[in-house]
Amino acid sequence: MKEQIELLRESLHKLMEINSCLYSNEVVKLSQELDKLIYAYYSRAVEI
Repeated sequence: MKEQIELLRESLHKLMEINSCLYSNEVVKLSQELDKLIYAYYSRAVEI
């Protein structure tokens, strides 16, 4: 899970460097996917 989070963060960062418009569909989609993974990751980490 942690690797997926890092890959998504890198993809999002690259998109933001290429295009300063943070409201493009692709950026929003990656951001939402990243938020879901971070929430799932830390929810499980707290349970342990």
